[in-house]
Amino acid sequence: MVLNCMIVENNNKQSGVLRDYITKTPKMNFTGRCESPAELYQQALLHKIDVIFWDIRLLDSRVIYLLKESGHYPIIICIASKQEQEKKDTDIDIFSYLTKPLSFERFLSIINKIKEYLSTPIYIQHHKSKRFVFVKSEYKIIKVRFEDIIFCEGMKDYTQIYLKGKPDPILTLNNLKSFAHKLPGDEFIRVHRSYIVSLTHIDSIARNEKYIGKKIIPVGDSFKDNFYQIIEWNS
Repeated sequence: MVLNCMIVENNNKQSGVLRDYITKTPKMNFTGRCESPAELYQQALLHKIDVIFWDIRLLDSRVIYLLKESGHYPIIICIASKQEQEKKDTDIDIFSYLTKPLSFERFLSIINKIKEYLSTPIYIQHHKSKRFVFVKSEYKIIKVRFEDIIFCEGMKDYTQIYLKGKPDPILTLNNLKSFAHKLPGDEFIRVHRSYIVSLTHIDSIARNEKYIGKKIIPVGDSFKDNFYQIIEWNS
């Protein structure tokens, strides 16, 4: 499998180094560079981008939402210094960080993680008749239908998946950011560092809290704008 890669970066030197890394790595295809998020949406769809190397200073959750809404959600590798990683609080689901200054060893390590992630037996069927994901939980692989997922709660390296009609959640060894990549972007939304909710199962919203049955889920400060914009679009 050849991975189509795009760089979102306005630093010529940094983007040049990263382009060299991509072009000399087997099964990696450099498709282009954007200097702003505004250029990214059309290019990502046109070239069917698999991986975006995105400078942390240029992250834009609106572009990611549009990509999710289109049914295409590439893996995002964020380019950032350690200080930038500590300071930046983003609602974008980032697969991994490529730390500045860029290291080829770190780059290869991330690419190997991506290939391992894409080769796992967890996969999604987006067809209307087969809308589900298989998840590993303890010693079983469980089929979970998207329409049955009420919300997901992150617990460090694990995710609890709460399902309609089930008293206990499914616990899977995927962190919340990783599991978010497996969900349809037009049906699920990250509302907090610890929560992803199904738009279908939200019963009401009040005082920056969502009510799903008896469960009250907070809306994080850094997620408010995107959440209420999506609610407005669906009103």
